[in-house]
Amino acid sequence: MGNLFNPDAFLWRWCSRILDIMVLSLFWLLCSLPVVTVGAASAALYDAAVHGIRWDEAGACARFFRTFRRELKTAVPAALLWGAALAVLLWCGQQIGVAIQEPGPVLAATAALAALLLFVLGTVSWLFPLLSRFTFSFGALNRTAGQFFMAHLPSSVLLALLLVVSVRACARFWFPVFFVPCTEALLASFLVERAFRKHMPPEEKEAGEDAPPQ
Repeated sequence: MGNLFNPDAFLWRWCSRILDIMVLSLFWLLCSLPVVTVGAASAALYDAAVHGIRWDEAGACARFFRTFRRELKTAVPAALLWGAALAVLLWCGQQIGVAIQEPGPVLAATAALAALLLFVLGTVSWLFPLLSRFTFSFGALNRTAGQFFMAHLPSSVLLALLLVVSVRACARFWFPVFFVPCTEALLASFLVERAFRKHMPPEEKEAGEDAPPQ
């Protein structure tokens, strides 16, 4: 019975992680309400989820707000740029069936739109994890995210699909918003952190052997 009430016991560690997932998801929701801050909130969520939950470092909540404030200046214009691109593509998708009636052009336009949507969603999936880990100017951030999209295309496709499933789950029902955002960040981190390691200099890879497990 003594182990049951030990704060380091397996049960309590997992209860603590579940609570952290819910709290960080709620923080992300609240900080995303102004809409233009969704990028900074996403960067902060990824950083806090990886360090605080996956790597079991202390201070996940404090880390969330610290990263949110630090990356706000770069994340806001990035979110506006890619949000506008996504909105235009979705609008175009709605217009395809109305504006074009011939099967051939419809198929070609749909394929082109799907490819552009994949590029936007896949690039956004790299954008804010990159911002949470490294320091970028606005231009360098977008360029690097596009390069990661192309260099890790299979992972980019999976990240885009994970993002779509998560957004649809939260948009269709209200309760997933309390755990899906942080869970999505944790699942994405298995692809993102593996890609990050491939681009680290050799000396940093050696130094990172004592870092928290990936």
